[in-house]
Amino acid sequence: MKLKHLDLFSGIGGFSLGLEATGGFETVAFCDIDQYPRQVLQKHWPHVKQYEDIKELNYEKLKADGLLPIDIITGGYPCQPFSVAGRKKGEDDPRHLWPEYFRLVKECRPTWVIGENVSGHIKLGLDTVISDLESEDYAVRPFSISASSIGANHQRERVWIVANSRRPRGPWSELREENENETRKENANQFERSSSTSSSSADTNGKGSQRYGSEYELRKSQEERKTSWSRWWESEPDVGRVAYGIPKRVDRLKSLGNSLVPQIPYYIGKTILEVMNGKTN
Repeated sequence: MKLKHLDLFSGIGGFSLGLEATGGFETVAFCDIDQYPRQVLQKHWPHVKQYEDIKELNYEKLKADGLLPIDIITGGYPCQPFSVAGRKKGEDDPRHLWPEYFRLVKECRPTWVIGENVSGHIKLGLDTVISDLESEDYAVRPFSISASSIGANHQRERVWIVANSRRPRGPWSELREENENETRKENANQFERSSSTSSSSADTNGKGSQRYGSEYELRKSQEERKTSWSRWWESEPDVGRVAYGIPKRVDRLKSLGNSLVPQIPYYIGKTILEVMNGKTN
């Protein structure tokens, strides 16, 4: 049976494309406020339910639409509050939508949660995200993974947050299993062990994805690797006239810029399946 996936801040479906490629996940709903990405999703996932505004999406609506239970929620929540190209207001930015993401996590109680954001999130807001998830009995691991980890010739360094819970699903549930804390810890440890194998197989250029257990190590890794990136593409390449004359070119470029590299959630998804199937050492 495939894991039922709720894709928040869906964009053009990078998370769903990567996870579904593993064969173990099924996207049951998308949520994105922009019209053009929703049109792209409608073309490629014509039978998947779409929602427009995360602020209006809740447990009761998902239940009424017959989409529960949700096994995994993913989302690359808006990066503007944390991006070095912005004003870096963090949690004070009105575009900060992690609280809405977290609200749905609390209501739906998925077994797995995956978040993605820009590297500036490490200094602005990442501690809050981890603390929020841990307050709901999730074991959390942040990872720093760049596009170069899977062979792309550009940096696109991103922070990925993977969280796991064995607590029973359902809103307002107060049930506890006697061994749930040990189970969560073991799942998190298994995920980290398994991700070492999966990410190694993804490394095609000697830049294997890095795994870190603390904010300090995330920052340190970025500084150490900056000096070796001079041969990669610029983070904001000049596409010039190559895009002129292409229909919806502005929308397409914006969608690509806001998207993620599907191969990364693919390898994360493979690792999750290995953990759940007990195939880790």
